[in-house]
Amino acid sequence: MSIPDGTKFHGVSPSVDTSNRGSASLNSKRDAYTIDDICDSCSESIIKVEPVLFVTASPGGTGTLTEMVNIVDFDWVGNSGTYTYTLPSATAIPYRKIRFVNNSTIGANTKIDLAAPVGETIDGGATYEINKAFNGCAVWSDGTQWIVIQAKST
Repeated sequence: MSIPDGTKFHGVSPSVDTSNRGSASLNSKRDAYTIDDICDSCSESIIKVEPVLFVTASPGGTGTLTEMVNIVDFDWVGNSGTYTYTLPSATAIPYRKIRFVNNSTIGANTKIDLAAPVGETIDGGATYEINKAFNGCAVWSDGTQWIVIQAKST
């Protein structure tokens, strides 16, 4: 989704020194700016889009996360079963956070097993199971293992 032309963002003009943020004179310079106004004063784009990978899971299937994405969205097709999805090495990408989400097609009989690579763990085990509709979790690499830092319960 792109930001529509002319969308206004409230903040401080890039030309304003923000070290004295409580000053009435500086506060009077606050205004609304378009994304073009903001980006004109930046050397890099400040908008960060979180890349999403859409995965179609099926019974007995497997997959491995090799793309540099922040969100993996699962959609189930087929009969009951388990799909195993292997995370990248926590050692290779320390301090990385990845979010896994799913829609209504995942349930008690259609499960996603998030698997740690050989020699690593996810929350101390070999796998972490997603088995509820509209569920998911966020995992974080501490440099040696994956840790579930957020899990949705329904």
